[in-house]
Amino acid sequence: MYQYHHYEHPNPEPSSPSPSPSSSTSCSQGHRSSLILSTEEGGRICLLCFSNLISNPNSPSFHVSYALSQLSHAVSQPNFLRQLLSFHFHVILSPLVLSISSFNDDQVAQQAIDLISQLCDAGGFDVSGQFVARIADSLSSGGLAWSHCQLYSLHCLGFLLSHHTDGYTCIKDKAALVYNLVMGLQLPSEEIKGEIMFVLYRLCLLLSLPKDEDGADVLLKYSPVLLYLSLDTLMKTQRDDVRLNCIALLKALGERGFLSDAFSSEFNMLDSCEANTDMQTTDGETNGTSLTRLFAEAIKSPLLSADTQVQVAALEFVFHCLSQGDCSGKQIEVLVEENLADYIFEILRLSEQKDQVFSSCLQVLDVLSTAEHSFKQRLAIGFTTLVSVLPLVAEVPLHPLQPQMLKLVLNGISTFPGVVSVKLIEEISNALAQMLKRHTAGMGMLSETFVAVCSIFVVLAKSPSSAGASALMPALQEASRHAVLASLSIYDREPSQLLHSLYLLKEAYAFGHQSNCFDSGTGIQLRHSVLQVCQKHLLPWFVTAVNEMEEESILGILEILHLILSHGHDNQVLELTQSVLSLSWFHLSFQCLGLYPTERMKLRVYVLLGSIVDNFLGDGSGQPIRAAASSLPADPVDLLFLLGQKGTNRSELSSCQTAVLQILYVSSFYDELLADKQLVLASVEQYILANSSHLCCGAENLIITAPLLNLYGLYRGFAELSYQICYSPEAEKIFFHLVTEQDWDISSFDIHLSSLKWLFQQERISISLSSQILKLCRKWCSNGTQMNCQIPNFQYIAQLTATGDNLLPKVMISLLEHLVGEEMMTDDLVSLFHFISSIIHNFPDASDQLCLHGIGNAVQILCSNLLSSLSLENRVIISRFIFIILSSAQAQTLRDDEAWLAIIMKFLDAFTSTMTANGWTEEHFLVVGVLSLVLHHSTQGALIEASRFICLNSSLASLIQAAIDELSTNGSTSSELTEGTNTEQALVLLLLFYHFNLRSSLQVVLPGTIDWPNFLKQPKGTCTCPSMGILCQDLCKLIHWGSPLIKLVASYCLLELLTGVSDPRRRQQSNLRCPVRHLRSVVAVLEGMVFDTDMRISMNSCLCLSMILGWETPGVDHTSLVRSNGWCRMIMEELAVSLAAPCPVSKSLMNHHRPAVHIARALLKSKITPPWMKSVFDEVRVSGIIENLSPNNVSAEAILLCQELLQSAFLKPAQIATLKQILQACRRRVCMGSSEDESMGDQTRKLIAVSGDLAEVCDFLLELMLSKSQPDIDSSGSHMTNHRLAEEIDLFFRLLAENENLTQ
Repeated sequence: MYQYHHYEHPNPEPSSPSPSPSSSTSCSQGHRSSLILSTEEGGRICLLCFSNLISNPNSPSFHVSYALSQLSHAVSQPNFLRQLLSFHFHVILSPLVLSISSFNDDQVAQQAIDLISQLCDAGGFDVSGQFVARIADSLSSGGLAWSHCQLYSLHCLGFLLSHHTDGYTCIKDKAALVYNLVMGLQLPSEEIKGEIMFVLYRLCLLLSLPKDEDGADVLLKYSPVLLYLSLDTLMKTQRDDVRLNCIALLKALGERGFLSDAFSSEFNMLDSCEANTDMQTTDGETNGTSLTRLFAEAIKSPLLSADTQVQVAALEFVFHCLSQGDCSGKQIEVLVEENLADYIFEILRLSEQKDQVFSSCLQVLDVLSTAEHSFKQRLAIGFTTLVSVLPLVAEVPLHPLQPQMLKLVLNGISTFPGVVSVKLIEEISNALAQMLKRHTAGMGMLSETFVAVCSIFVVLAKSPSSAGASALMPALQEASRHAVLASLSIYDREPSQLLHSLYLLKEAYAFGHQSNCFDSGTGIQLRHSVLQVCQKHLLPWFVTAVNEMEEESILGILEILHLILSHGHDNQVLELTQSVLSLSWFHLSFQCLGLYPTERMKLRVYVLLGSIVDNFLGDGSGQPIRAAASSLPADPVDLLFLLGQKGTNRSELSSCQTAVLQILYVSSFYDELLADKQLVLASVEQYILANSSHLCCGAENLIITAPLLNLYGLYRGFAELSYQICYSPEAEKIFFHLVTEQDWDISSFDIHLSSLKWLFQQERISISLSSQILKLCRKWCSNGTQMNCQIPNFQYIAQLTATGDNLLPKVMISLLEHLVGEEMMTDDLVSLFHFISSIIHNFPDASDQLCLHGIGNAVQILCSNLLSSLSLENRVIISRFIFIILSSAQAQTLRDDEAWLAIIMKFLDAFTSTMTANGWTEEHFLVVGVLSLVLHHSTQGALIEASRFICLNSSLASLIQAAIDELSTNGSTSSELTEGTNTEQALVLLLLFYHFNLRSSLQVVLPGTIDWPNFLKQPKGTCTCPSMGILCQDLCKLIHWGSPLIKLVASYCLLELLTGVSDPRRRQQSNLRCPVRHLRSVVAVLEGMVFDTDMRISMNSCLCLSMILGWETPGVDHTSLVRSNGWCRMIMEELAVSLAAPCPVSKSLMNHHRPAVHIARALLKSKITPPWMKSVFDEVRVSGIIENLSPNNVSAEAILLCQELLQSAFLKPAQIATLKQILQACRRRVCMGSSEDESMGDQTRKLIAVSGDLAEVCDFLLELMLSKSQPDIDSSGSHMTNHRLAEEIDLFFRLLAENENLTQ
């Protein structure tokens, strides 16, 4: 029946040509040679034999399969394929088509289909069109008998229509083909149904293309039948491939609008498809509804498939159907009632977080949610599943399904708040908070997503389970902050987002105020976070953007501010109030009214102003503004016009005028002038004149009096600064009457500083102001001791007292004299003492003003009248008061020396009398502190007579010296004199008094009258001078075994004493005779202090040693005290070696050796220089010292050493030249930094605390001593200024010039 030859080439050359189609060789069947084609391998294929073989149903399958494979192999050869398609394609066309359905063999059919595919790919439309036409004709035949063999034809046709769409135009009878295919859907075979549906799917797509020549829609009349049969197949089949083809067909039908037509029409499915199923329901429901139920049942099958592709296809098909505009809400509701939503929630639960699955689920659920009544029950059941996939959507910025997901979550929480457990609240809030955080970071968010996020947080905060969700507050705190920040950054593009963020912020603050979390730490943090957002972000942005904002946005901001300011009065809220007012809020408010002069805006602005006034002045102060909000005008000029009006409706007008006064009152504290100064003053004066009867009779309360006093005083102060502003004398008269006659309290309300200043400049009301100061004192000090720092106007009163351009100092002194005149220590007097002390503590310059206005006379009267009869407690109060005055006053202001002399005399009388009876008490130590300050002021030219009286008081000298001796003796044998004890403080205070006594006696009070050398040798008790006389040996004992503080003060006392002994003027009056053993003991102690850790003690010890070495005492060579002393030589060796070491010398190292420089100077200056000094400061070491110096590390002591080395001829010319360069560079640096030193020199005076206990007194006097003894040296030995350094450099160059002149 067929002849097929395959043989090798007789000629092995690869270039031998293939036999031509005209070869004379024929096949075994005698077919002509033109139908025989040769292959590249040398074989031959007879196309007619091939066609006969594959066309015969009785041919063995394996023969057919072999023949197909050989032809398929030959077709891959270009020459063979070209000859086949060009000349013989018609021979194999029909046999190939017939072979597809002739053999019930899958392999043969698949080989045939593959061969057809090869030929179509190679031949294009000419080949594929013919195959499509032949297969379509076979399937369109009226005598078609459906069998399993048709499966392969359908598959081939579907394949060709998928890969060669142009072949569709070759189908001749499309209607017949569609009809046969539709009829074939009624076959029981699922495989055939699947292939038919795929072919119909392809036809459905191709029929909609513009290539359809006749334009007829052949599928339209079959769409109801197709729909029913497809849904029926989808519902019953268990094959996933059939499901996919079925869904594809249904989706294609839906895209052409057939589904919507079928759902909305009343096709009789029974008549259309001649089926046995009655589609009419017995309850009378329409076919559309029945079809919807069929649709719901059918789609459940693929939804339950294990194949993800099938599930996704089914979900996408459902979404496509439901999202069509023709799908009614009734049909969606039917689908929900048929439990379609439950199936989708189950798919969502089992989706294993596959993005494609849950994305499709969310799309369908979003459409199903439109059937609100039916869907909400299903949503409640599947809500937990929905939340489980929320993070998957939330964590992807700009995820397309975020709005749908959040909409479902929002509906679930809003409809059934109880369905949200604590755990779910925490999961939702954390996910959404991260979304907002990423949005703020710039990753973006859809507008509808942002709105949904804010809304979800709001409903979460209101849900029943929110109280137990510990993570909700932190999430709400973070979310509200990021929401506001994000909305502010994109306001120009999305202004609506600001309203939603403000709504979230408002609800977050309200949630923080709930009873169950008000006092909790997280609740407080949440409220403070909202306040911080408003204060740091919202308000600054609002000020800059108000002109471009919409009315609703402005109202939203004003609303959130009103909520916060009206529901809290803690420090954070008050701080926010201050921030609001500092932004010129009154101007901003009227700016908003100018932009949007609506009633809503006016009410919101004035209500908020009322809350601001409440927080600024106190609860209830803003009520007049809120009450008159609807009647107040929007223009500030119109507000001023109301003040001068008189009307028949007195109550309404009075309410408006009160509100206007409150607005002007509060705005004045932030220097907001709502109108011209002259206009405001005229309006206030008009109000005074118009309401004079009520004001003078005292009918008005504080809510009127306080603003009136402040405003009138403020603008009268402006009038005095500008002569262009006029005022009304009649209004002034009424105002003064109000001030003097009305019962008001300056401590009960705030007054502007300028207003207060103007009031205290008015002499006519000074008596009334004095009574106000007394009221202020009483409130300032409750029970005479407790100080109330919250009293209004105290800081302003203190500031004005220090300025001196008003009557306040005079008023206070007059009040003090008045209270002293009552001849008893009243509580008012004690309160006044504490009040003045507090003023001086805050503003030390106030002490100068009080002294200039004669507070000394008032204190003298007090001491003369009351001091002797007062209790110990009251004497301590007076002593502390005087100490505070003297500690803050400058010497040039202490003019009334006679008054202070009388005060000191009274104090010393009481001191000696009470000391005999009671011993040392706190009062006595305070008196010692006062006396020390008097002595200190005498060194600056003040209180000379009082100081002289102190220095010459023998009783005082003996008492203090005895106390020092007793404390020193007890301290040397016990552990009482340790750091920080009362015994140490007492001894330090007495030593400080001794130091100031020495300085005053030496410099001012008793110059040249004290035999200073006697302090070196006289035994105790033999001093004939009334002044105190503590021997050097006693001071050395304190330096040796005392605590660090005692050592420090004793070293200063010894330095002051030896300075007096060393003064040549004093030593000329009396020979300095001192036993050598005494001097040796003193020197031994001082040498031991050279390396003390406190550089001040070390410096004082070295200065004392240098002075002793410089004495010229008959019969005593003072350098012999150290000439044979190895310790002193070791000090010099250490100094020279350290400074000459071959390494950079830092400032700290130079400072460490500064004290020893003074000993070196003394040894070099002495008449007989120790011989070992030459070896200590040899040429090598001196060169090393100079090399280590630089302009940045030179100290005054280093220059002093260089001066003495120069004078002693220890410097070589080369060393001098190098030193000159260094010092010149250092002088340039010092000159550049001179301005900085000047600013450092003008330092603020140290303040003494109001309590003034013993420790504070000691600390103050100690710092005073240190600042006056060595003002340019601190505890580490560092210079505080460059002034001394410049002086020593200049001196070095003068000495150098003198030496050069001598050598010339």
